[in-house]
Amino acid sequence: MKFAERKKRDPIINVINMVDVFLTLLIFFMMTTTFASNSGIKIHLPKSGLQSSAASKKPVTIYITKLGNVYYKKKKITLKKLSEILSFFKKSGANPTIVIKADKASKVSSVVAVMSSAIKNGLYKIAIATKK
Repeated sequence: MKFAERKKRDPIINVINMVDVFLTLLIFFMMTTTFASNSGIKIHLPKSGLQSSAASKKPVTIYITKLGNVYYKKKKITLKKLSEILSFFKKSGANPTIVIKADKASKVSSVVAVMSSAIKNGLYKIAIATKK
């Protein structure tokens, strides 16, 4: 008895599932890297055992280095310029939380100067960042 030969089909590689996985991973890594807050300014935060209580949606972060330099959005600014920036936030109707990320070796006078600038401009929600 002679059997009829079946034609072998060419193998098909379904890449749609693989593309879905890669796109999902790409979206995951893009989203998680946006949450990383790395400013590029060398600041060693002091330690604290307390949890953060800053509840502002878009806080304004001010950096103070150990030499007392004040930075906003990676740019070195003076206290006068900081006062202008904070005044703009108050005039625009936003009431953001001012987050001060000061180096643990920075002078208290620099931190107090930034805090008083915020208070003079009517921004009373002030938080000092620490690491746990």
